[in-house]
Amino acid sequence: MHPSDGEAWKHFNSVHPHFSAKSRNVRLRLRTNGGKASFFYYHCCFLPPNHWYRKNRKDLFVGRVEKDAAPPRLSGEELHDVVSEYGDIMFGLQSGKQKFPGFDLTHNWVKQSIFWELSYWKTNLLRHNLDVMHIEKNVFENIFNTVMDVKGKTKDNIKARLDIALFCNRTNMELVCDGSRVAKPRASFVLEKNTQLLLYKWLKSLRFFDGHASNISRLVNTEECGLYGMKSHNCHMFMQTFIPLVYRDLLPKGM
Repeated sequence: MHPSDGEAWKHFNSVHPHFSAKSRNVRLRLRTNGGKASFFYYHCCFLPPNHWYRKNRKDLFVGRVEKDAAPPRLSGEELHDVVSEYGDIMFGLQSGKQKFPGFDLTHNWVKQSIFWELSYWKTNLLRHNLDVMHIEKNVFENIFNTVMDVKGKTKDNIKARLDIALFCNRTNMELVCDGSRVAKPRASFVLEKNTQLLLYKWLKSLRFFDGHASNISRLVNTEECGLYGMKSHNCHMFMQTFIPLVYRDLLPKGM
């Protein structure tokens, strides 16, 4: 589907008919990159009221039952009114840590985006776009690096195990303290070293039809047991084809 067929584009045309009537007008897509990973404790509030996850006291968050409804979805005009109340904020290295009053209680705004200064911004139905290929690349890397227990890149790290002890009911995955030593029990979703080597050797031997994927064998280092330089399309192909095929027989059933 072309963007011009989407609801957001059609809505923009109806709200700004003078602009849309001029065929030579150019529409630009603004793009920003970056962001910080966060832990969303209340994600179950977006589930249907009778979803069993809301009442699951054991597998998600120990002892917690989610009774709250999802927050209302504000329109562009409503959001503009909210962020306009916070006034100006200083940017740059000298700004320090600034927070608007009510942060983490009634809102999570840390700045007023400069995009709100655009006269049409509050009329947009869609004020952000998700780069699906980039997201899929991140998901692939997180899954692969965790299953292969890649040092410094796995998400099954010390901080994650500490969170498990706080929020989850998985005592078999909690850190084990023995005097001055702290041990991290091996998770069932992490492959054994010999199995990892077997998988890397298999990737090294792969060959594809022209145009299907790049030569992944050049990205595999069997001596260091590493996979380097994967591009977005390769990650997409791996996610859609190889992960269901490869991990199905290497990981425990039901995982």
